[in-house]
Amino acid sequence: MTKPLPITDFRAVRHILEPHDFALGDDKDDPPPSDQIEPKIWSGILNLPDDVAVRISDHNGTRLRLLYSLWGDWIVAVGAPGRRDELFSCMLDANDCLQCANFDLLHGFYRAAISNLRTAFELVMIGTFGNLRPTDPQYARWKQGDDERLGFSHCRNQLFNMYKGTKVAWLFAKGTFPAATYADLCRFTHARPDASDGALWQSNGPVYNGKAILKVFEFSLDVYSISYLLVKVGRPDFVLPEDSQILFELEWMTHHADSLKAYRQLYGAGS
Repeated sequence: MTKPLPITDFRAVRHILEPHDFALGDDKDDPPPSDQIEPKIWSGILNLPDDVAVRISDHNGTRLRLLYSLWGDWIVAVGAPGRRDELFSCMLDANDCLQCANFDLLHGFYRAAISNLRTAFELVMIGTFGNLRPTDPQYARWKQGDDERLGFSHCRNQLFNMYKGTKVAWLFAKGTFPAATYADLCRFTHARPDASDGALWQSNGPVYNGKAILKVFEFSLDVYSISYLLVKVGRPDFVLPEDSQILFELEWMTHHADSLKAYRQLYGAGS
């Protein structure tokens, strides 16, 4: 049986936006409900995710604060609408995926969070390639929705050929940490037997699982850090948001040594 949170807990009360809070809103009141959900259905959909959200936010406040801060930085990093380049739209769409990943993590949908991270990562790789080769025929077809073959691996291969012989070519080589990270993300996107919802939950529904939370958290940091390396390749004058520099300072991150090496090469940071 479920029980309500005490009213003193800020998470116990739901909030909705006023009509004028929306970009295209007005001052008119919201219409009354026209087909309100039944309490039983509402509870059936939300009881488990709500339970997980409370438990995760009880014990992972620092991680959630960092992910929220990184997402906020990413919104700024997308750039100004008046100065759109090929990366702009890809980074904007990636922003939505990153926000979804945070929401999915909070509610215990770990595989869905990882899948969103994978999509965000791929979009940044495609946008980086597009910024450097905006007239590429296959990229142009992809923008029109007519070419599904243009993806992470194709763009990585193209970038490797473009930078062959330079100091950053290794970043796009097969088997290096960007490619390895993407391959690992793909396992969860496709729900391989050892990378499925059940494998992450060790249960048949969204539940609190410390190992799964840590995995999503680490994947998130990996995607942010590698994506910022790609953005710097696609936008040589890009300046990394100050608070996001922590991505290259956390020595326990999975690929810290390689990530730091690339960061120093691309951003000119001191050793």
